[in-house]
Amino acid sequence: MVMEDREEAMREADEKAMPTRRAVLQAALGTAAVATLLSSLYVGAGLIPRVTKTPENEPPQEGDILVYATGAKMNQPILTSDLAEGGPFQLAFPMDPKTKVIRNKEPKNTLLVLKQPPGSYDAKVAAHAAQGVVCYSAICTHLGCTVSLWDAAQKLMRCPCHGALYDPRQDRVVSGPAPQALAQLPIRLEGAQIVVAGAFLGPVGAQV
Repeated sequence: MVMEDREEAMREADEKAMPTRRAVLQAALGTAAVATLLSSLYVGAGLIPRVTKTPENEPPQEGDILVYATGAKMNQPILTSDLAEGGPFQLAFPMDPKTKVIRNKEPKNTLLVLKQPPGSYDAKVAAHAAQGVVCYSAICTHLGCTVSLWDAAQKLMRCPCHGALYDPRQDRVVSGPAPQALAQLPIRLEGAQIVVAGAFLGPVGAQV
């Protein structure tokens, strides 16, 4: 009888211990699953390409000189005398005047520079222009194409991809799918050269 009572007591103890053992096992499995997930995320993150920051892909810096992005004068400074009043614009990149590094490895550094009669700009645009010369990002705010066409009749900038029209005098979208105007880049003149005077005044690139 004593032996039977002892065996019964041992069975009851085992049954009481079962939930605790099960909980420990579940906790261990849960910890292992979390560790596996974190490990996979870490490995996955390592596969995402990282863009190395270099002077060539830095955004325009104050003091940079604007140079031609295309054409026979590519990489040469754009002079105010090169720009015809009333358009068309020139495509440009910023260049560090000390190192001569041209920041052309980042598409968002592509710029539009043009000259209009000084009195034709609204107050907001005129505040960051220089003697009729104004500069904008050349990246369309619709899908990020380069705005590369000039509508001479209307004196507007046109995106070749989906036809967005931008007015450089009022910094606004005239028509088309672009959700907002091109970001203006403040400039100043040093002699005949056009120099960056500050950071972009708004977001650059596609905004949809």
